[in-house]
Amino acid sequence: MLKILCFGDSITLGELDLEWGGWADRLKRHFFAQFSAQQTQDIGLYNLGIAGENTDGLVYRFETELKARHINGQQLIILFAYGANDIVIHKDKNIVPEAYFIRNLKHCIEIAQGVNAEIVLLGVLPISDRIEGQVNQHGKLRFDSDIQKYNVILNTLAQKMHCQFIDLYSIFSEAGNKEKYLSSDGLHPNAKGHELLYKNIKQQLEALVL
Repeated sequence: MLKILCFGDSITLGELDLEWGGWADRLKRHFFAQFSAQQTQDIGLYNLGIAGENTDGLVYRFETELKARHINGQQLIILFAYGANDIVIHKDKNIVPEAYFIRNLKHCIEIAQGVNAEIVLLGVLPISDRIEGQVNQHGKLRFDSDIQKYNVILNTLAQKMHCQFIDLYSIFSEAGNKEKYLSSDGLHPNAKGHELLYKNIKQQLEALVL
């Protein structure tokens, strides 16, 4: 049996996708349907997204969550989808500064690679132009320049630690008019956005599964 663990924040959790509960749950449904049709091996996907979480929270719980779900010898793929909450401005700086962001992810990747897991890092999504540089309804402030900076960090870290990287920022941008893929809060993808994420993440995962 192959297990896929999806760690992330409210975007991974699927918040504001009113159709299917987010990209991770769409993936779960896809792999279950393929297994039922005897087209793939048994794949168990776990949506471990927590609303509001950043990589400080990930470090706190990662090893416990991993031990609870992994059996030695099983094939394992782990997705990390972080950054949207790490970049939030707090007291004039990112709430999880660059050095700590790198340290947190590196720590978890090393633990995961210790059990021979395949690692996929997901890039940070763009936000709506309406909330860029503006305090939103939850009192949080984000800048597009920080999103791009943290995406460079993720890509560089993936190369150094031999992980996969999926540039979700570019996927949204290249699809044209990012606004149509974002919900009314300007941060979370809507159903169309989650469908776009699902299709691109699925393509990458199927290359690892096969």
